[in-house]
Amino acid sequence: MKKLVIIFSFSLFVTAIQGQCNFIQGVFGDGEEISYTVSYNWGPVWVDAGLVKFSVTNEVYKNKDVWHLKASGKTFTSYDLFFKVHDYYDSWVDRTTFTPIDFKRHIFEGGYTLLNTLNFEPQNKRVISNTKTNDNPQRKDTFSIKYCSFDMLSAIYYVRSLDFSNIQKDIIKNIPVLIDDGYYGIIVRTIGKETVENTDGKKYRCIKFAAKMVQGTIFRGDEDVLVWVTDDDNRIPIYIEAKILVGTIKAYLREAKGVSHPMTSMVK
Repeated sequence: MKKLVIIFSFSLFVTAIQGQCNFIQGVFGDGEEISYTVSYNWGPVWVDAGLVKFSVTNEVYKNKDVWHLKASGKTFTSYDLFFKVHDYYDSWVDRTTFTPIDFKRHIFEGGYTLLNTLNFEPQNKRVISNTKTNDNPQRKDTFSIKYCSFDMLSAIYYVRSLDFSNIQKDIIKNIPVLIDDGYYGIIVRTIGKETVENTDGKKYRCIKFAAKMVQGTIFRGDEDVLVWVTDDDNRIPIYIEAKILVGTIKAYLREAKGVSHPMTSMVK
């Protein structure tokens, strides 16, 4: 189980209007906390390997009203003997324009460490990236800011905040996401609507979509990550399934607290 939050960052779908970067205010808000149990197939056996958490707080950062988005991915203690993962992500996003301001990613995965920061400078039309790993010295890169581009974490919340009222099947979209030392275009295809039963027995009406992964990390080339999000005003991912180089992982909703709207997608 590696790069848990990347799965969520790649698991994106957006509106059919090419080039639009509009969003709906109020999909999430201060105090929202969502967690997932991540399972990995060990041969024919599925093992609960770790926990992913997301949270949102309202703050003032660099004299701006921002959302401070946080995410973490950790293996359970019982799984640490096989492959220990402790990943942390922070993103500061302007609450009015939804543009990223700063991003920080610090990961520990089986002895491999990486620290990456992204500083967005819209006034200079650039992004400054600093990356350091345990086997490479620190390096600095400068990129031009692309329209409607995001860091890994802000991309998740941006997509949740899009208007899905006119969603159509097989819409394909590309969204630029900065990951460490470059932009990656994530190709997304909507599939339709399904009812999904979670591990706690609760059922939700969901929108289903697939995203093509970036080859060369932990993902196989040209493989889809499948995602089911609630078909209501919260747009909360309920279930995620992804193939990686050494098997398959699944993420199940564990708990959702402080959501902004009633969970009307729940089937009673």
